Amino acid sequence: MIVNKKFTTIPFASYLQEEILSILSTGPINGTDLLLLISKKFPISKQGLYKALRQLLEEEVIIKEKVFFSLNKVWLSRLKNFIEHSEQNYGLILPILNETNNQRKVTIFKNTDALDVYWGHLFLSLAETFKDKPFFFFNHHSLFIHERPHSELYLFETAYKKRLKIALTLGADTTVAQKLKRSFSRDNFQIAIDEKFTINKTDNLCIVDDYFIITRYSEKTAKEIDLLFKKNSSFDEEEKKELHRILANCKNPKIIITKNKKKSTIWKHRLAKNFVFKKSEL
Repeated sequence: MIVNKKFTTIPFASYLQEEILSILSTGPINGTDLLLLISKKFPISKQGLYKALRQLLEEEVIIKEKVFFSLNKVWLSRLKNFIEHSEQNYGLILPILNETNNQRKVTIFKNTDALDVYWGHLFLSLAETFKDKPFFFFNHHSLFIHERPHSELYLFETAYKKRLKIALTLGADTTVAQKLKRSFSRDNFQIAIDEKFTINKTDNLCIVDDYFIITRYSEKTAKEIDLLFKKNSSFDEEEKKELHRILANCKNPKIIITKNKKKSTIWKHRLAKNFVFKKSEL
């Protein structure tokens, strides 16, 4: 299966619009106070804010009463109906509910942007299906939180709120990895660093229930990512730009999903050794 579509986020067309709607979800606010709140998170001009507000007004997502902006209740109602309907009918083309073992599905993407967006959809779908099961991840480096921080932070926060049991192993003991461990570890979100795992540099893993999932980049991409993270003690704008360049040049990245109870069990036990889990959970 080839995925070529350039994905966008809906109903939020931009980070700024999402931030506006998030603030308005707490109640009406005037433009001056809205600008002040948003400016605390990222630089924004008065002109930039009002351009975004005009667009949201034209699309009937928000309304204006005198100097106050509010969410449009009609839009909220339609959005609520859409979400309720789609949650009853959405699904993955996966053998999630199929009892047959030893199944395999390979999805090839045009670029890493398309892969990342699909991965977010895949993770949230798996989280709903296996909400009582532990998730085990192995990443060589914490590239995702630096390449797509807005989307990845949302997935982190969702995992926290849903109380998902997450065990993330990072395969390189770098300064950047140590910082991630300190910043994101929680009681239900455990992070370990272990350089002893012999896993191909091209592959990052996710194991849940009977599913063994690989995100695979090209050899060239994997080597450049490894060098970037190992040579830098910090990860600032220049490093993020270089990471973006590396991933933009990756051709045909893949997600490989295998349903194999024996294989997933073996890997869950391997990855669980650095974490606190009951045997009954594995």
